[in-house]
Amino acid sequence: MKFSILTACHNKNVFIKQCINSVISQSYQNWEMIIVDDCSTDGSYEYLSTVKDSRIKIFRNTERKFCSSTYAEALKHVIGDICGILDGDDFLLSKAMSVIVNQYKKHPKIDYIYSQHFWCDKSGKKKSIGVSSLPKNGRSLAESALAGKHCFSHWRTFRSSLIGKAILFPEGLQFSVDKNLGFTLEELCRGGFLSEPLYNYRYYQGNMSLVSGHKQKQTTKNMAEQFLQKRKEQNITVYPVVELKN
Repeated sequence: MKFSILTACHNKNVFIKQCINSVISQSYQNWEMIIVDDCSTDGSYEYLSTVKDSRIKIFRNTERKFCSSTYAEALKHVIGDICGILDGDDFLLSKAMSVIVNQYKKHPKIDYIYSQHFWCDKSGKKKSIGVSSLPKNGRSLAESALAGKHCFSHWRTFRSSLIGKAILFPEGLQFSVDKNLGFTLEELCRGGFLSEPLYNYRYYQGNMSLVSGHKQKQTTKNMAEQFLQKRKEQNITVYPVVELKN
């Protein structure tokens, strides 16, 4: 299985080298990395232009498109079997790809998998276990989000066979891009949650989650309500998320 890592980068020059190195140093080596620079002004793109690894593909938006549209652009270039979302200021544990690939091989009927993560400070020092979780009491991801439970988080992966079956990254969406992906995926296919941390998520002054925390929460609530209303009107039954074990 070939793994396609998708990375959006906007002014992440301080972090993008560690992000890339965490992919290069993976124990699993059948991968490609697709990085789309979203009109950085801090030297990020200039650094990316110096990266010399044929497995790493660098693109740049001609105008600022923000997170969702930038990931939509990255998705156009995927040739791998599995996609994984790695934000430009975060980094993976060295076994991340290997563990996820093994899970997809063990569970051929599961089409998206997300894992637990570590919360890190700006320097990348681990602070605590993250907030990813299995939805409780038979709830969907959308129902969980509406109840204030942050289930679907890092690390988000899905089979590339899902590309084109739904809009995974809507154009122009700036907030709650991860939640929109989760709500969309659970309408398409079965999902799996692995409680093992595989991803290091930086939470710091300047991070999108911290800067726009209240706005993101409200956007997520509104989004969940819209998905649930659509499901009611169109009689859409979502697929379950199951707990996975190594």
